[in-house]
Amino acid sequence: MLLFLKLYLAHLIADFLLQPNWIARNKKKIPSLALHSLVHFVVTLALVNFDLTKRLLLGLILLAILHAISDYLKAKFTGDNWLAFTLDQLVHLILIIVASIWLSAKAGENAKTIIGILQNSTKLYLYLCVYVATTFGGGYFVQKISQYFMREIDETLAAAKPGLPKAGKYIGWLERSLVLTFILAGYPDGIGLLLAAKALVRYPEIKDDKGHFAEYFLVGTLTSVTLALIAGFVLLKFRMYIH
Repeated sequence: MLLFLKLYLAHLIADFLLQPNWIARNKKKIPSLALHSLVHFVVTLALVNFDLTKRLLLGLILLAILHAISDYLKAKFTGDNWLAFTLDQLVHLILIIVASIWLSAKAGENAKTIIGILQNSTKLYLYLCVYVATTFGGGYFVQKISQYFMREIDETLAAAKPGLPKAGKYIGWLERSLVLTFILAGYPDGIGLLLAAKALVRYPEIKDDKGHFAEYFLVGTLTSVTLALIAGFVLLKFRMYIH
């Protein structure tokens, strides 16, 4: 675990603190990519040098090379959007996890243990099911409910408040996942802060509303939050009986 934390901290420092914009924009060019990879290697080496062995040194070199390949592929074949960024960071995290297992003293046993825990963890699959169903599946339910009320709003007023494309969907994802997390973490006060912040942002539109936008906003928000609350309380109940 300590090695993983050192490797991941080095990744975070090199990727977010020590990467200037001109490198981030030029990952297709070998000099920029090589410099970024070198920074990763040096930072990682600085964090783990007290436990350095030939095997570990080779692992760090391979990790820097694979990091560069991942960055190049992202720059070459994907757009500079949130999905490409997320997938790229996920690839880096997986590479670090694999490297941490491979470089550990009992690599085979550790890998087998971790895979076994993940495969046989009922709680893990229960949490994944509830989060995916609530965050993403719940979005379709909220959309169906909201569409009915949207038809009741004057078309002129609805067209005057188009909002950002798909922003409502992403806000809903974050809203339900945060409410669910607050419930599971035992911090229900966070739900109140979340709803207050959302209402504050929408206040100008609600204040000047003459076309039932306030009711539409409440229906969508309360439906979304209610789904997350129910899912959270159900998960709290079920996880008590799962070991």
